[in-house]
Amino acid sequence: MDRSVFLAHIRRTRFAQGDRENAQADARRIADFLREQGASRVVGIGSAFAPHRRFTKRSDIDLMVEGLPPRRFFRASARAADMTAFELDLTPAESATDYMRRAADDEGVDL
Repeated sequence: MDRSVFLAHIRRTRFAQGDRENAQADARRIADFLREQGASRVVGIGSAFAPHRRFTKRSDIDLMVEGLPPRRFFRASARAADMTAFELDLTPAESATDYMRRAADDEGVDL
């Protein structure tokens, strides 16, 4: 493969600007849905919510959810994933790592 073709492909895919605004809008709709399912708090973390971090077409939406009843988590998670074209990482706060909880507290966005 021609090196210039390869580099052009990398620039288009890996470093292409993502659509942070659409990801945030999707996250807000998903948060509303999760609260309807019983969540008490939904926090957006990661590159979709941190303007100082790169958001590309390969970026995802990272949400930490509190209070969602365990019996509803998997069904709600599947429905939430269908509400966006972005990859969705939904983590229950009750099983989140200390690092994730600190990130949510320090730089997370309540949705």
